[in-house]
Amino acid sequence: GYGHSIENVGSSASRILIGFNSGIYESIDLSAWVAGNPVDVLATNFNRPASLFDKFPRKDVFIAPNE
Repeated sequence: GYGHSIENVGSSASRILIGFNSGIYESIDLSAWVAGNPVDVLATNFNRPASLFDKFPRKDVFIAPNE
């Protein structure tokens, strides 16, 4: 799976139907999602310089040091 975002741009409530192609549970945590995206995409999405994301781990991590 990949990170998604849905925005209701109307004035009334939205209803969303989500379907899955498999009943097998899978998860993707934040570190895996960040590691799986190009630095320029992260910089654009978060409106931050790409150099910031160069410092992020490029692999899935459970606990990361604060440097």
